[in-house]
Amino acid sequence: MKFAEKIIWSCLLTLAVLFSIGSAIMIYQNHHNLLQTTIDHDLTTQEIELYSLETRLYQDSIGYQRAFEKDEHYLMNKAIYYLGQFQYASQNQKTFALSLPNNEVFYSTIDEKYKEYISIDYNQKYFIKHRDEKYFMFMTSQINAGDTVYYLTSCYDLTSVYQERDRQIMNFLVISGILFLVAYLILRIISSYLTKSINKLNVVTQRIASGDYSERTQIQSEDEIGELSKSFDEMADMNEKTIHQLQESVIQKEEFMSSFSHEVKTPMTAILGFADLLRTCDCDEQTRQKAAQYIYTEGKRLENLSYTLMDLLALGNNQIELKSVSMKVIVKQLKDYYQGKHIQNILEFDKMDIWVFSQADLLFMLLRNLIDNSIKASQEGQRIQIKTDVFHDKVKISVIDEGIGMSEEDVKKATEAFYMADKSRARSMGGAGLGLTFVKRICDVHHTGLSIQSQLGVGTTVSFELGVVTHE
Repeated sequence: MKFAEKIIWSCLLTLAVLFSIGSAIMIYQNHHNLLQTTIDHDLTTQEIELYSLETRLYQDSIGYQRAFEKDEHYLMNKAIYYLGQFQYASQNQKTFALSLPNNEVFYSTIDEKYKEYISIDYNQKYFIKHRDEKYFMFMTSQINAGDTVYYLTSCYDLTSVYQERDRQIMNFLVISGILFLVAYLILRIISSYLTKSINKLNVVTQRIASGDYSERTQIQSEDEIGELSKSFDEMADMNEKTIHQLQESVIQKEEFMSSFSHEVKTPMTAILGFADLLRTCDCDEQTRQKAAQYIYTEGKRLENLSYTLMDLLALGNNQIELKSVSMKVIVKQLKDYYQGKHIQNILEFDKMDIWVFSQADLLFMLLRNLIDNSIKASQEGQRIQIKTDVFHDKVKISVIDEGIGMSEEDVKKATEAFYMADKSRARSMGGAGLGLTFVKRICDVHHTGLSIQSQLGVGTTVSFELGVVTHE
């Protein structure tokens, strides 16, 4: 059963129970009041008629004492006569029976079927009997006419009171049926409106499950369904972003493996080729030197590639603990490192008498890779500047060269693994296209960004920011 149907039938069931209970109480109360009013009226009428009958019979017994002695049926006939008047006055709505103390009935207008209910037990005020779909109330009273005693049993027809109750019940059933039909139609409209958002949410869920991750509910409401829809859309956004990242990660891994295979295959081909030449041919000294140089150069490329990959793997997704690092110490280490390299470029360092939040080894490798890239992109004698700009609690560190520069397209892909703007120049300098990838990863673990600005034929500026230690 759908949710809308559950709402409809739950509401109808609740309405039916409450309406039935309320109507039953009302019908019972109305019937009880009407029955009690009728009984009270009949009891009052019985008392009046009894008093009138006793008075008349008593007067008759005194006025006709002698006649009574001569005719013992005189008072009986008078009582029958008076009861006939009472019955006529009631328009035959009630019947009577007169009994002697020995329970002998000498007069009765009560139907023969109900004679068994005629009794001289007048201690019971009244009783109601149901028979043949009719209801009758019987009342028995004692009549004292001088020395003579009679018992008057009155029978009142209460069928109309119970018929009124049955009529109200029938009206209730008809009205209930109409109300429930109208309520069903109204609830159908209301439930359709209320569940429209749920149905939309269900449709969107199915579409997302089928692979359409861009689908959203976009339900605008202030109720719980609106809040659920908002949370669902936020979850869908996160899922789409995660899936997109996973897809990009898969693509990047595939590209990485493809580039890695190419970068390994190229030097290995050269090494194997020249090694086979030395193994199978009787070469002159110059050829042997050339082959050995190729083997050495390509071997160093593989060595550098393996070291860089090991550094990337070691860095991984680990979180680092940032400590106070002196930039003056890092600059001295860089100067000592490049002094031993005998580079042909001019390195210019700003005065860096500051402390930053970092790790000394990672910061050294970050700057060394940036300077190495600048050296590879520059001609002999060109300057490479390492500058710092301090503002508030941050320091911006930039490596600026006057090299060949990069295009906008190259800048966008510069941090991708194995990407090289000038492949022939990079390989001739022993590069593998992992320098900026490694730099970007170091910046990531420092929770800082890497900015690259470059122009062909002018040079490149690579910068990043670190937190400054204010009290050291």
